[in-house]
Amino acid sequence: MLFRHATGLGLRVLCLSVLMVGLMVADHHYRYVNNVRNALSVLLIPLQYTLNAPVQAIDWLKVSAATQHELATENIHLKQQLLLMQVSLQQLINMQQENSQLRALLKSSSRINGQFQEAKLLAMNLEPTSAEVVLDKGSREGVALGQVVIDVSGVMGQIIGVTPFTSRLLLITDPRSGVPVQDDRSGFQAIIVGAGANRPLSLIHVAETDDIKVGDLLVTSGLGARYPEGYPVGQITHIDKMSGEPFMNIEVDPSALLEQSRRVLIVSHYLNDDTKKMLYEMTPVPTKPAAIPEAKQ
Repeated sequence: MLFRHATGLGLRVLCLSVLMVGLMVADHHYRYVNNVRNALSVLLIPLQYTLNAPVQAIDWLKVSAATQHELATENIHLKQQLLLMQVSLQQLINMQQENSQLRALLKSSSRINGQFQEAKLLAMNLEPTSAEVVLDKGSREGVALGQVVIDVSGVMGQIIGVTPFTSRLLLITDPRSGVPVQDDRSGFQAIIVGAGANRPLSLIHVAETDDIKVGDLLVTSGLGARYPEGYPVGQITHIDKMSGEPFMNIEVDPSALLEQSRRVLIVSHYLNDDTKKMLYEMTPVPTKPAAIPEAKQ
């Protein structure tokens, strides 16, 4: 049995070898096997796609994950750049606003007969019963009590406190404030007082017979030689003629941008025309010294 099994195995191996050699010779001379190979390749294409699908899916997932990570990183980077650009744009807008305020202040300063300096607001104390502002200029820069502060639109108030580095500005809306004014249309003179922050100004001691109307512009009269003459203070918005009262209730809207201005002018030395004329008249006129007679020889 063993011999018979070995003989059969050897015979099969021999037959297969002869068949292989024959196929190789036939393929070399007649290209028959190539056609069979092509046919088998076509039949194996679906199997190849099926076996390659998991590999392609894994590669796609890797690429997709890497792409998503890159997109997330790029998105964060772009958001940071956008934030920086927004900050830079806001800084540019602020610089343009400051430049506009500086140009307006420079234009306003041409109306003043005196010396002045620019200052910035550091803090605001706006309460119902008071209205004060802290400026970044003090006695080291020559700021003194009583000096007037204006902005691009009108009078803001007076300096009531000074330190070496800062000063306190009493706004015209403060109840302690009083500004001599005159009607720009009729020339009528009166005094404006404050009623507290975020409240209209009041024009006091005005009778019904006085020439004053809603819409009139009130400017500084220059009385007291403290406020520059002719600078806007406010506009009349309401007149209430109360019966039985000697004076009318008159509300005035401030001209100055009290809660918006960040740059102001401190008027250091101001003299109105009357004061300058008085000082000129008081100044003695210099006389020429008498000629010294020549000595006789």
